[in-house]
Amino acid sequence: MPKYTTYKSIYETAGTPTESRGGRPVSSLSFLHNRKFPAYRRSGSTTAKARLLLFVLIGLFAGTGVVHAFQNDKPAAEVSTVIVSPGDTLWSIAESRKPAGADTRIFIAGIQQKNGLSGSEIHAGDELILPNF
Repeated sequence: MPKYTTYKSIYETAGTPTESRGGRPVSSLSFLHNRKFPAYRRSGSTTAKARLLLFVLIGLFAGTGVVHAFQNDKPAAEVSTVIVSPGDTLWSIAESRKPAGADTRIFIAGIQQKNGLSGSEIHAGDELILPNF
């Protein structure tokens, strides 16, 4: 068997120096340490800490905003209703139930809006929600 051969393996053995483009020998994993910009960052870098702090602050402000939005500052307004009797009209109901000094026409418009009425037709036995003035 011949002692010398021209065969060259395509696989590099670990730990043996190879030539880089500059012609100097380097190890097979040295390219990881010679990068100008590494593909990873240290976990303790100030940029990572600043980003974490920013996300925590944004989360706190968003959380307090959500809590404040769902906080009920005012109690629910009491709903006043009236049952329509035979012979009642919107005008007669508004005259008897409106606050002192309120315009009857505006109170009637409020009754129509609260009850989804398009006209002034009401029937005995109907329950009407009165607006809060």
